[in-house]
Amino acid sequence: MLRTNRCSVLALAASCFYLNANGAETVSLAPHTFTIPQGYELKRVAGPPLVQRPIHICFDDQGVLYVTDSSGNTKKAPAQLRDPQHRVLRLVDRDKDGVFDESTVFAEDLPFPEGILVHDGAVYVGAPPHIWKLRDTNGDHVADERTEWFDGGSIEGCGNDMHGPYRGPDGFFYWCKGAFAPQEHELSNGKTLKSNAAHIYRARPDGSQLEMVITGGMNNPVGLAFSETGERFLSGTFFDLSKPGRRDGILHAVYGGTYGRKNPRVLTPHPNTGGFLPVLAQLGPAAPSGMVMPRHGAAGLKGDLVLTEFNTRRVSRHRLAKSGSSRSAGTSTLIESDQSDFHPTDVIEDADGSLLVADTGSWYMICCPTSKIAKPDILGAIYRIKKTGAQPAVDPRGLELDWDQPQVDWLSDKRTAVVKRAIDALATENNIDALCTASPRLSVVWTLHRIPGQRARDAVRELLSAEASEVRAAAIHSVALWRDKAALKPLIKLLSHDDPKLRRLAAMTLGRIGDSEAVKHLLQASSSRMDPFLSHAIVYALYEIGDVQSLPENHPLGEQVHLMRKADQRNVATDAYPEILPARWRKPNQEKLAQQERRLDELAAFLPEGDAQRGAKLFNNRDRSKCITCHLNGNKGVRLGPDLTSIGAIRSERDLLEAIVFPSESIARYHEIVNVLTNEGKAVSGLLVKESVDKMFLSSAQGVVKSVAFQDIEQARYSDVSLMPEGLDKLLKPEEIADLVAFLRESKPQGP
Repeated sequence: MLRTNRCSVLALAASCFYLNANGAETVSLAPHTFTIPQGYELKRVAGPPLVQRPIHICFDDQGVLYVTDSSGNTKKAPAQLRDPQHRVLRLVDRDKDGVFDESTVFAEDLPFPEGILVHDGAVYVGAPPHIWKLRDTNGDHVADERTEWFDGGSIEGCGNDMHGPYRGPDGFFYWCKGAFAPQEHELSNGKTLKSNAAHIYRARPDGSQLEMVITGGMNNPVGLAFSETGERFLSGTFFDLSKPGRRDGILHAVYGGTYGRKNPRVLTPHPNTGGFLPVLAQLGPAAPSGMVMPRHGAAGLKGDLVLTEFNTRRVSRHRLAKSGSSRSAGTSTLIESDQSDFHPTDVIEDADGSLLVADTGSWYMICCPTSKIAKPDILGAIYRIKKTGAQPAVDPRGLELDWDQPQVDWLSDKRTAVVKRAIDALATENNIDALCTASPRLSVVWTLHRIPGQRARDAVRELLSAEASEVRAAAIHSVALWRDKAALKPLIKLLSHDDPKLRRLAAMTLGRIGDSEAVKHLLQASSSRMDPFLSHAIVYALYEIGDVQSLPENHPLGEQVHLMRKADQRNVATDAYPEILPARWRKPNQEKLAQQERRLDELAAFLPEGDAQRGAKLFNNRDRSKCITCHLNGNKGVRLGPDLTSIGAIRSERDLLEAIVFPSESIARYHEIVNVLTNEGKAVSGLLVKESVDKMFLSSAQGVVKSVAFQDIEQARYSDVSLMPEGLDKLLKPEEIADLVAFLRESKPQGP
């Protein structure tokens, strides 16, 4: 057990505040200087030795913080599965001052952790390919029971096969499948899903009712956040490459939706309702991770999305507004560090409404070019942000209440943690009568939703006509998950409601119920003015119902449903994709590395005099620098090498200098040369620019593209040599390289 004395806690939490010109405050918490909005305060509440490299964080009902803490192991995920070194910590704030002062190890020897959830006395940790259930059965605060809750069945090098689990307000566990390795799962509808694509899955806490929620062509869906009514929002990487500066983002993850990036190899076998659903917030190469939608009003963030961005040294805020049947988002910065070694990975809400942010430090470099050098000695910390002058909450978790005899009126308590716990505590059949006479509110819906049986279904169905739109929305979600056939008529009525969100949810639920009577009403509810999410919900509902005989000929929605059914029947093979082996490991040449460092030091001396305007002209000079022959920056250039539109937001001057002079030292993801040897002994090399269901397409630096059929490949391996040649420092003057660095350093996202 580790404890800190009072003096060290005060030193840990001490900070200095300064007000800058735009009204934001700067907070010094060495080695960082943070920028936060005026009216907020930031405090470090846990650091070494209590926690070393925190990745994910989650509270239990008692206010104990469980933390996945990295060992600093930077090996690829399969190697970490064979040699698990990570752990789960228990952090306790004994004196209730908001700063943690005790740390113990709850579980050790875990593979690469990708999420944590505390529920019903157990700790669930996603560590690809599994979700592990950890329990302390003897009360000594150490896990002595470890069981496999879910087996994803695949693990690739980057470990993005699994993120989660997360618990929605509906009580289901949700988790994300990334990477493009094949997985096979038996779903609760009796179908077997064989897929290489990305997905969100969900199941009940006992593992039953396994369902697929969305499908995507992205390789790394990461963080999930939920609205109080049950809507899902997803953060992750490589969502959209359609325009310069686009890559990562946030999605409104609606049931049955298909999302980018464009990826025919993994998406062709999956039916979709007419294209990709739009990205809610475009973030560029931010590497977004943990995300939360606060429910407490104390921090002034209720209903927003708060997101940690690994690459950009910041925590962003996304204010949501109604947009048709979905949402729009306005993006701003909540917290930003001036240090490149600040890598936030998770954010959660505490019971008093403040937010906790986990900074994992600089150990992580797995598939991450912005952290190409592991620095396990630069440790992380956990921070708290809250409103300045916020009054201390009185018993915010309701620990003084008698939880052996929970009361229905606790569902209307102002303390969000009390309400959350009461929903689970009151979800028994003998409480149904009291719940039915309680004031209709979201907490009543979710309590009834957790109770099995017809009486609870009848009670939820009554709430479909509640006055409050939010209560109706939650009730529709509940009806959908239970597939309550008796709700058919009120759902059909909701298809003509003024609120397009309720129309979308009603359509979604009618599809899950599957009654052919809904077909004509769904068709009547459609129009040319529908937003993409409402259109998707109606088409997907018609597809799930499956009554093609009732679809009129030449109707556009009917034609789309027929296309979806054809996709179901194609039986496209998804497991023929050849494994691309990692680049061969080479022992570092220390003399060469020393020479490179000396050369970088020489060139770095010119950086202070670099001129961004001169650099822009040089960048766009095809004959002189050749940059735009391979790179995009804004609306100029070619997308062959990495998109440099927002590169200044994620790379330091030194990183940019090294990438220009020694490009093979840091090769960006998806920009590695692939060396292929065919069955006939032919060698083909190039950048992997496209994939179909049976071929890969490799481009040379000159833009010549060659295709290779998967079945013809004997071996494929990534190269450790960049497509970009070295020697630019021989062609350009040091002053010109400094100008290029200055231009790239200023290449950042413009506006939200």
